[in-house]
Amino acid sequence: MILTALEVEQFRRFSTRHRLDGLGPGLNVLAAPNESGKSTMLKALEALFTVRHGSKAQTVKDFAPYDGGSPLVSAEFLLDGAALRMEKRFLGRSHARLLEGGRTLEGDDAENRLQALIEPDVSKRGEAGVMLGALWVAQGESFSQPTLSDANKLTLRDYLGADLGDAVGGADAARVLKRIAIDLGELLDGRGKPKGRFLTTIEGEAAAEARLVELNAKRATLAEDIATLEQTRRELAVASDAGRREVERAELAAAQAAKEELGRFDRRRAETALAAGEAERLTLGLREERKRRADRRVRLMSLTSDSERAREAAEAATLRRGRADAELARKRTAMTEAEKVVALTTARVKDAERGVERLRVLGERAMTLRQVARLEEALHRQETARGALEAIRVDDAAQRRAETAERARAAAAAALMAQATGLEIALEAGALDRVTLNGALLASGRHDLLEPAELRIEGVGVFRITPAAREMTAGMEALHRAEAELSAALAAVDCSDMHQLHAEAERRRQAQATLASARATLDAVLSDGGGKGKANAEGTLSALRQRIAVCDAELERLHARSANAATDASNVGREPDASEIQAARLALDDAQQAHLRAEQAVAAARNDMLEPDGAQRLAESVLAETQTELRLILEQCERLRVEEEAARAQEPDEALAARLDVAERALDQAERAAARVEQERPESNEAQLDARIHRLNVRIEGGRERLSQLQQECAAGEARVQAAEGLGLDEEIAATEREVSRCRGAKEACEREVAILTLLRRTLQEVEQETVERYLAPLTGAIQPSLDMLFPRSRVQVNTKFELTGVSRWREDEPLEFLSDGTREQIAVLVRLGLAELLRARGRPAMLVLDDALVFSDAGRLSTMFDILAEASERMQIIVMTCRAEAFAMLPGRRLRLQAVSGG
Repeated sequence: MILTALEVEQFRRFSTRHRLDGLGPGLNVLAAPNESGKSTMLKALEALFTVRHGSKAQTVKDFAPYDGGSPLVSAEFLLDGAALRMEKRFLGRSHARLLEGGRTLEGDDAENRLQALIEPDVSKRGEAGVMLGALWVAQGESFSQPTLSDANKLTLRDYLGADLGDAVGGADAARVLKRIAIDLGELLDGRGKPKGRFLTTIEGEAAAEARLVELNAKRATLAEDIATLEQTRRELAVASDAGRREVERAELAAAQAAKEELGRFDRRRAETALAAGEAERLTLGLREERKRRADRRVRLMSLTSDSERAREAAEAATLRRGRADAELARKRTAMTEAEKVVALTTARVKDAERGVERLRVLGERAMTLRQVARLEEALHRQETARGALEAIRVDDAAQRRAETAERARAAAAAALMAQATGLEIALEAGALDRVTLNGALLASGRHDLLEPAELRIEGVGVFRITPAAREMTAGMEALHRAEAELSAALAAVDCSDMHQLHAEAERRRQAQATLASARATLDAVLSDGGGKGKANAEGTLSALRQRIAVCDAELERLHARSANAATDASNVGREPDASEIQAARLALDDAQQAHLRAEQAVAAARNDMLEPDGAQRLAESVLAETQTELRLILEQCERLRVEEEAARAQEPDEALAARLDVAERALDQAERAAARVEQERPESNEAQLDARIHRLNVRIEGGRERLSQLQQECAAGEARVQAAEGLGLDEEIAATEREVSRCRGAKEACEREVAILTLLRRTLQEVEQETVERYLAPLTGAIQPSLDMLFPRSRVQVNTKFELTGVSRWREDEPLEFLSDGTREQIAVLVRLGLAELLRARGRPAMLVLDDALVFSDAGRLSTMFDILAEASERMQIIVMTCRAEAFAMLPGRRLRLQAVSGG
């Protein structure tokens, strides 16, 4: 199933029509800020596929927009390659319409056909529990696992192809497990500890064993007392022997004599060792002195030979340095001559640069003077135009007030004339001078009378005409007020009538045009300054004058350094022409070329100096090293000669040799004397003799006390043995052993019963677990590939309600509630991916929608989840809605936009 477009109208926050299109296979990403309607579009998608159009539930009422209306949702999608369009309207004027191929279905037919297409098994049961809804993650629901209805679970069981109850024996297995639990409950408590008759047998056995241990301890004590009595009797017999005591006294005297002999030997050995040590130290000292003298003579001969070689090397290094100094002096002279040429060309370049700079400053000064003149002229024109404009008092507001008053006066006059009494006169040719109106001759035509009038016809009489007074009075008052307002408006601008006011207004328009032209000219002049207006013009004019002053100061500085100062000063006021500037630049180019050639000559001379300079430095270094080496050798030779002379002066070699011969003979005699003494060492050592003397003293001195003590111990032992033999320990031990055997048999019977029940329960549970795992293998197998990408070497734990209960990682089981929010959120997405894979494998529509999911994922986990979604999108359509555009920028896929649609 591939959703290609989704459209809503009057649905929650969207009162107008909005459309999400451009969707296609694989990954689709809608990145938009909060409150943009992403969650509303997902809710509309759920309504279209999971809610019947005629429902009146509260959730359907919540679809209505805030200002009321009938929610409308339509979607276009591909199913098995066929294009379909489904449309639903809820609440008022509700309807459903499905366009499939060339036919259109309405109402319940459309609903049933849609269910049959996307979930045929659910439609057979008459329930709208679409599995697609379990794959759509709404905002805030990314931590929880998919919510499956009973119909969804039945559908999954159908897909998995087995019924768990049948697989494990159904109700029989449940009854067996229940009976096992009851029987175990009679023998073990909730913590698996014995209770009831099992506990009674254990406690009886423990009590009997404790009594048996106590009795055996008593029998062991009796046997120990008997053995101790026999040992005491033997020791008493030995202690009572008088001959043995005499032997011990003789052994003590012999041990004391041997210790005195050992003391005399130790003193003789120490004396001979001291003499041998003194002779050895003297001999070693004389031998060392003889060796030092021989080594010093050999070293002195070697240093004498080295000093001759070092002296020859120093002389050769001196000659080499002289040759290097001469070559370096010659090269340095050549470089000095080249540097003089550079100095001359540098002066020429500076003179040429000053000439070019002087011409540039002269040109800049002349151009600035022209700008000042143009700017001053533009300012003068603007000020003149502004003065002329300000002298005219008529402005737009005054003109509008006067024209308004004129229109009001005309309207009042027209209204008054409409109420006037009309008089139509048609005079014959001879009567023109015989008819008067209010004393004036009256011409033919219509006359409007606003006030009482007198019409006189000569030869006929007088006619008095009186208009209606009340209506005429109000009209006259309105006319007078309008005329007063018009007069006031004209007087405010010193105009006598409207013709003069219009003339003044025309003058103002002309003055404004003149001012606008002057401002345009000023703006054109100021265009380089980046601004407009009088204040900017004055600032620009000040800056231009400052620039002229700077140019004058620069010219004065250049004149002071120039060789033609008088000529340069006379040309300050003129502007250089192009030929003069070109000539100066050519002169500068020639000077720069000559300077470049001179610098190249200096560089060549400096390069020529590198080799002789290096040779001179090397010769200097070699000479210093050879001189230092010669000085050190001579110093060592002198020190060795002084030491040799001092040693001979203190003791000549012949005397040293004679004294060494005497010391070696004395050492030999002392070593032979020490060897003779060592041959006389006694066999016993001092520690052995001290121990023997102490032991014999203790035995002799404590013999009497030990004899009395043994007699008392023997009597006490005989009394204890006689008392214990009369208690009947053997009979009581035999009875206790029988009780232990009885209790142990009962306990072993209980243990066998517990083992049998436990084994039976474990076997049934293992069979059940194996069946559950085999039953859920397709589901866990669908989840496992994505889980391996996120958590390598881990497995999911799923129960028979299709709920993920935990994860096994690193050989440890972790319950779901112990995992972090981010991990639970990622696993919830993986579970939906697994369900989608299961649906897709069974040929059912599968489409994953995530609305602001993965909000608690770190950068590394988020990247891995992107890889998982990208890999899964090769097999199914995935729509990701997010407000975190930056974080999801690395997620591949087509980018979507939610747009308003005009028209119906």
